[in-house]
Amino acid sequence: MTLTEFEPSTTPTARQGGTPVVVVGIDGSPASDQALLFAIKEAQLRRATLRIVSSHDPAALSGYAGSWSIVPFEDGLREACATMVADAATTVASATLAQPVVVETTVASGRASRMLLDASHDADLLVIGSRGAGALSRMMMGSTCTEVVHHAHVPVVVVPSHREDSAH
Repeated sequence: MTLTEFEPSTTPTARQGGTPVVVVGIDGSPASDQALLFAIKEAQLRRATLRIVSSHDPAALSGYAGSWSIVPFEDGLREACATMVADAATTVASATLAQPVVVETTVASGRASRMLLDASHDADLLVIGSRGAGALSRMMMGSTCTEVVHHAHVPVVVVPSHREDSAH
């Protein structure tokens, strides 16, 4: 496991004749927990490296911080993201897998959608969770899921946070 700011990989992916890469974005939400579980299974099926990405956006804090320094908040967010990716890597390691999965972890600073798109530029699949925000929330705040789906150059799987009852 490596914890780094995002740096493009020089290792060829399956699309480039090398090992497949599955990228998953996590943010601590139930939807990202489900996305991680899906990505683990998919990485195992593809015999792929699993790249776990979490980001924090200091620019988003600047509106709340006013004239205060946002550095302590940013440091806390970075630590929280680092803890999330470490916990996710532990989840992968503790999963009962017939075949082990190689894990890379990345904590990045910036908008989540941009970080996921950057992290998946050399990937074969991008997996994200959907919080199920309504149209008003997406219009007012934007949606990482919507932006990623519309701008990704690789297939994207959007995993809901909960499964609908099959009777409905």
